Formats: sequence, structure tokens, C-alpha cells
Amino acid sequence: MIGRRFVFLIVMLLFLSCLGTAPLAAQELSIARQVTERILPNGLKVLIVNRPEIPTVRCTLAFRVGAVNERLGITGVSHMHEHMMFKGTRTMGIKPGTLELDNQLNRQIDDLEAQIVKEESKVKGRDENKIIALKKQVSELIDRERKETIVSEEIWTAYQEAGGTGLNASTGSEMTQYYVTLPKNKLELFMALEADRLVNPVFREFYSERDVLVEERRMSENGEGFFFNEQLNATFYAASPYSWSVVGWMSDLSRITKQEMVEYRNQYYRPDNAVLCLAGGVDVEPTMALITRYFGPIKNPPGAAPRVRTEEPSPEYYRKVNGPDFKVPYIEKRVLGRAATNPYVTVLFHIPPVWHDDISPLYMLAQVMSSRTGKMYAEMVLKNDHATSVSASASESEYDGRFSFRAGAKEVGNNPVIPLDQLEKELWTYIEDAKVAPCDPQLLQRVKNQEETSFLRSLAGTGIAGQLVRMEIAYRWQHLDEQYRQRMAVTPADLMRVAKKYFTRDNSVTGVMEREK
Repeated sequence: MIGRRFVFLIVMLLFLSCLGTAPLAAQELSIARQVTERILPNGLKVLIVNRPEIPTVRCTLAFRVGAVNERLGITGVSHMHEHMMFKGTRTMGIKPGTLELDNQLNRQIDDLEAQIVKEESKVKGRDENKIIALKKQVSELIDRERKETIVSEEIWTAYQEAGGTGLNASTGSEMTQYYVTLPKNKLELFMALEADRLVNPVFREFYSERDVLVEERRMSENGEGFFFNEQLNATFYAASPYSWSVVGWMSDLSRITKQEMVEYRNQYYRPDNAVLCLAGGVDVEPTMALITRYFGPIKNPPGAAPRVRTEEPSPEYYRKVNGPDFKVPYIEKRVLGRAATNPYVTVLFHIPPVWHDDISPLYMLAQVMSSRTGKMYAEMVLKNDHATSVSASASESEYDGRFSFRAGAKEVGNNPVIPLDQLEKELWTYIEDAKVAPCDPQLLQRVKNQEETSFLRSLAGTGIAGQLVRMEIAYRWQHLDEQYRQRMAVTPADLMRVAKKYFTRDNSVTGVMEREK
């Protein structure tokens, strides 16, 4: 009799063939088999995935820096820097022959902004009229710069004219990345532009772009429950820099100076803190020659990029530091919010980073408990009709992470059908049940099948580039294979074990959002 897993693999291989990708050999699944890794003398790590049948290349340059590397006073600076890297270099984003004038205008703007910061920082006796006058001068200089020296979006235009698609960048808590898909004969353009941006950026329009990001945050604040979730996250992470979002605190974002951003950039945006990943029609050796030519001469500043040292004081942390017999202090935290939004209950638990052996069971437990064929959804949503939605998720972060449960309350006439404290108790019954009742083996197998499908798809195409850089930044890219094998080996007993270990009230923070009347 043919095994179910073998039949599944054959079906998926045929499916991928129909998509136009080369069929994968019926062998042990592995991403590592497809990746060529090289490291330049300056520390730049290069990952290449050759897909000779694909005429394009997904190009990603990622830096090991994000919101967790910031400090109070400059939260949001990583996202700010991401935007500024599209403002040009000494030769891009500027009209020919105007570099000296552009530098002069930028110095004048910086001097005026320094005066504004000094005046705004006064606790008493601040001269509002002076601030208004200084801002007017800044605005006039920015207008002049735009008219006389700046060529807007020249980097975007260069990529688009070369046939580039999917050009963008993103900033997360741990990583900032820049990416584009190009025809494989345009790879040298990517090397030239990105090396130039790394070495010779000119942060034009800094303060006007800062205003754009401030407005972006204001727009986000209009979202339902924004402030509540921001405060809940800040309560959950008492010590870890995950306590602030990528967008940063408004009081920081609106006051970051260009000099602060430049100092921050010089610490983190360097070859030995970066990963370059190429996936597609890439010939390894000629491509490495190009990479060495453009990125090889770039030097690192003295020292090393700082790393996060602070750990979240969870029960596991106390036992690790003080020994297994240490009496852990009982600390349970709650956040209550009211807003014009649908009510819900969230329960958060502290869990380890992505490299920890417990993360795969925790991840699979989240998938099982979120399943629409699982007990929690079937009873809370379908049978009891107390919730409109229920979910569970486990983070896979570089530092201390979190496991989240959430139940959206069912309402009639803007009133929950059951009180929120009862909904919370009901949610806890399933959390407690996960500790003592083995999950349905068939449900766990369905979840594993879904993970296997996802892993198979990751082995085809160029989307693998994003997975490689994400895991390399958080831990090491080879863990993608290890993670897959760990997930496939998870048993119902493993799920109960991690539930008992982490789902305790003194390891939790509860958020209750009420509808504002």
C-alpha cells in the first residue's frame, strides 16, 4: 500500500510542475541543498539560489537592524532611515552640477532645525513665534532645494527602466530590507546602485520626510484599537525593546534629528551587518565576481554593530538566572481599554526566541488551536455563538517572543452576548485544556500537511529569498530546514508539554477591550 505522505508529495510535485517550475526530486526536502553561501572579507554574507529556468532574479539586501536596536528618544529611526535611502546619493537624485549648492542648502536647513529643537526643548519660556519663523525659513529652503537641485525618485526610475518589478523596502523589529526583481542581465545595475546607496547616501528632504512619517502615524492612530494595542504591547514587554512599534513613539518620531539618524546609521548599516540574497537565474561565479567588485571595497566602521542584551523578566528568565529552585515572584498584568470598536479579549504569554527547541511545538500548537476544525473555534464560535473569531499565534523572533490568544466577542445591539469576563474565562478553559488533553491526531496531521505544502512551495520560485534573509537575520538561514523537520516531528505530547510550561497566569498579560458607549 502506498503511504499517504508519498502520495501527497507526488501530488504536490505535479502541482508545482503545472505552475511552470522545475519538478523537485523525490528525495529528502531541503533548502540547504539549493543555497550557495559566500562571505566577503568585509563580512558581507551572500546567499545565492540558482533557478536557471527563471529569467529574473529576486535581489534582496537586508540589514540586521530594526526597532529593537533603537533607544528611547529615537524610536522610529529605523523606519525613517529606510525612507531616506530612496532620497539619493552624491550622484543619484540630484541635477548635474548642483551637488555643492545642494550641500549648502542642506547645511542651512540642518542649522535651522537645530535651533528649532533647542527652542522646543525648553521646559519654560519657549518662544513660539521664533519657532514659527524658523520653520518658515526651513520650508522656503526645502522648496528651493526641490526646484533647483533635486531629481525626485531617480533610483525608482532607474530600476523601472531596467525592467525592475516589486521594488520596495520594509522595516521590521529586527530587520530592514531593500528588494527588487530584475531581468538576470541587469544584475550589475543592482550591485552598482545598492553599493552606492550604502557608501554615498545623501539624506535630502529629511525634515519634510519626517513630517510624512508623522502623518503616517497619525493615520494609523485612527485605526480601531490602535492606542490600546500599543499600550498592551508596551505592558507585555516591560524590558525588551519590542515594547515599541516600528513606527515609534510620536514624541520621538516628531523630534528625531538628521544627525541622530546618521549616527545610528553608522553603527548598523555596514557590510558585516548585512545579508545579500539573490534567487533566480543566477550563475554563481560570475555573480560573485560582480558582488566582490562592487561590495568588496566597502569597509566597516571601527568596532561591531551593538546587539540587544536586555532579556524579558519572565518566570523562565528568573529560573535561568537564579536556578530551578528559585521562588519565582507571581506577577500577572492586565490592561483594560475602551474604544469605538468591536470588543475582544487577548491573552499573551512570554515564549523563547526562534532558535529554542520549544518554538516548533508552540508554533504547531498555535496552528492546531486556530484551526476552524479545532475544538476552540467549533465551540466558541459555531456551537456557543459567544465569539465571532478566535485565534492563536506564536512569534518567531530573534529575542524574547510571545504567544497570543484572542477572542472577538459576539454582539447584539453593540452589547456582548456574554460579559467579557465570562468570555475570558471561556478562553482560559481551552488554554487549560491544552495542558491536559491530547489534541486530535488527525487535526495535527492536517496541520502538518499544510506545513509540508508550504515548505514545498518555498523550494520553488524566487520567493525563497525573503525566507532566507528573515531567518538569517533572526538566527541562521539553515534553521529553515531544521525548523521544518522539528515541526513534522511534533507529537500531541509535545503540545501538552509546552502548554504546561508557558501557559501560566504569572507568565501572562491579559488585554480586555470594551466597546465605548
